[in-house]
Amino acid sequence: MQIGTNEAKRHQTNSPGFFNDTFAVGQQNFKLTVDTGSFAVLIAEGLYKPTPASNSTNQGEFIQFNGASQDGTAPASEAITFVHDDVTYDGVNLKGFLVGNITDGDPIPGDGVLGLSPPASDITDPYDPTFLAGQSLLQAICDQEQISPCEFGVGLEKDGTGTLVFGPLARGKIRGNLTTLPTLSHDAWWVTNKTAAGSPILVIDGKQVAHIEPIFDSGTPNVIGPLETVRSALQSVGYALVERTDSQNITTVFGTYDCTRKPARFGFSFPPSTDVHYIDLGANVLNRTADGKTCTANILGTSTLDAPIWQIGQTWFQGRWVQHNLNASTVAFADLA
Repeated sequence: MQIGTNEAKRHQTNSPGFFNDTFAVGQQNFKLTVDTGSFAVLIAEGLYKPTPASNSTNQGEFIQFNGASQDGTAPASEAITFVHDDVTYDGVNLKGFLVGNITDGDPIPGDGVLGLSPPASDITDPYDPTFLAGQSLLQAICDQEQISPCEFGVGLEKDGTGTLVFGPLARGKIRGNLTTLPTLSHDAWWVTNKTAAGSPILVIDGKQVAHIEPIFDSGTPNVIGPLETVRSALQSVGYALVERTDSQNITTVFGTYDCTRKPARFGFSFPPSTDVHYIDLGANVLNRTADGKTCTANILGTSTLDAPIWQIGQTWFQGRWVQHNLNASTVAFADLA
């Protein structure tokens, strides 16, 4: 099936904090998290069953995820062995694709991960021939289906549904101006700029706070920034801090506030435009206490990120269409039509 027509698409419901779509590996259907922050197909521990068409390899990998829980706090470490199996999605049938079978690790959302980042820059480790970082699902689909340029879009509605489309952007899906940003060609949809002064800006309630380097990552539930920057930002708007350090010495910080007050608005601007693209107010609250009195903001600070790097997760995606172009190394976004 040729899918470069914007007609191959699915509408799926978000599980809490994540956008999932149905993908077949071998003879099994899996509900996988659409993750633009990773590039491989990974099946959760214990779910993958080999078929006559599959065969194992002697290669593996170890992956660490940020924000693998609904609240975005829990990291996940996964040990993976790779198998070759048939992979099917919306009429695409990739024969003998390299799939990661998680053999030991922490819980992850859904049945696994559907990675749609650019290809990894380092596929193998010259000092360890058993190490393999997988292959790019996005590149494989574009090569087989002759999608040129190699593009896909993710649109997340505010009602918890979403759309994944391979092929060029259809203007009918968006309204208003389209903002296009240069990204790295490998590893992540990581926005690049020639100068620090021209880099994107964190904005809180209309006030410019800091220049940042954002990574667009639909597989992260919320918006995650460096610990010190987020701590300072939360304090500046009068939020109470909740700080935790886990057994792996990873520190996270959240901000809580009285649910009756007007919450602060967190967003980003992208020079030379001065427009601010805020998180939708409906997605701005991570959770409320059982009595409905205390809210937690959907902004997380973590010691695993160094300034000026931020991960812009699915909270920010809601209400927007985000188009990813592998050939041009760009990410573009606009409000959903």
